Parts: sequence; C-alpha cells; structure tokens
Amino acid sequence: MPTSKLSHPELISKSAAMNATYNTEMFNRMLSLIPTPEFYSELHERYATNFAGSLKGDPEKTKACEEDRQLIDQNLGLLLGLAKVITAKDPSIQEAFGLNHSADRTVASAAVLERPKDFRVSFDKKGHPEVSIAKILGAKGYEVWACDADPGLEGNWRLLVWSTKCQRIPISGLNRTQLNWLRIRGKRGDMAGPWSNPISLQP
Repeated sequence: MPTSKLSHPELISKSAAMNATYNTEMFNRMLSLIPTPEFYSELHERYATNFAGSLKGDPEKTKACEEDRQLIDQNLGLLLGLAKVITAKDPSIQEAFGLNHSADRTVASAAVLERPKDFRVSFDKKGHPEVSIAKILGAKGYEVWACDADPGLEGNWRLLVWSTKCQRIPISGLNRTQLNWLRIRGKRGDMAGPWSNPISLQP
C-alpha cells in the first residue's frame, strides 16, 4: 500500500485530510461513477452488436462501435482497478474478476520470509560501514536495526535504516567510539521475517 511506509505522524496527517473531505456527499458521488451491472451489460451488448455491424461495412455501426469501445475501455478499466484495490480486504473479488497473479508471484507473495543469510559488514572508500545479505525471496525491503548496549534486551534495539536493496546498505547514525551490534530482517508489507544473528561493529 502507498501509505504503509509512512510514519505515524505522516499517516495521521494524511488520514486527517481524507477525514475532512470524505463525507456522505463525496461517498455518494463516488458511487455514482461506478457503472451498475445493468448499465455495463447493456453497453457490452451494444458494443458487440455494433462491432458485428462494422464488419459488414456499415458506416454508422463502425462509428458507434468506436464510441462504444471508448466507453468499454473507460468502464472496464474502472471496474478492474476497483477489483484490484478492494482485494486488500477481500481477495475473492480479484479472483472473481479473473485477476489472479501469475503462479510465480503467487508463490512469492505466499512464501514465508526466510532468515537472512550471509549477513556481513564492509566499508566504502571513505571508511563508512555498509551491510549486505543474500537476497530474501519475496522480500520488498530490509530493515537494519542497531544496539549499543546489551543486545539481549529487545528495548535496546532501534531502527537504523530501511532499504529496498540487500547489498551495500549504507549505515549511519552510530556512535563509532563504542561497540555496536547490528541485525537485519526482510519485510513485505506488514509481514516481517525472522531476524538475522546479530553481528558486532567494533569501535
């Protein structure tokens, strides 16, 4: 979702703007733009009829066919777009419209995120630390957390950086005069995979 990566204050701000605009009048206006089943059925039948007539060289049917095609494009696109958005709440809607993902994407989206492998620290030419791991199947991004106290206490950890890449993720915001611990995990939407084993970053 486009808002899933926003901070709490940012999301509250966006929601407040929606709350100020989204009222009963706006709801009814949006509903009025969605084609009813009766309207769409009539449009489809008319389009099919005019197309058949255009094949026979009827100029009026040809013109009507092109006009209906534009309406079909508009309304079909709207319905398919709505089905895709609504699937976040009810996946069966998308399936009913024949919008199933490909087999590969379905497997990836259903897959449980694996524990990170080959977690390591390297340094760029200026001596700044970077971390890398092997790509995690199905992950859309990676969270790197840091700790400069007892790594066994969850409350000592803090989010350091979010990255969509898994290689050479720049690390900053650390007190390099003391020992730091780092860990990483893959994420996909609200799903978070298991943590890697912590690794140390010497002062």
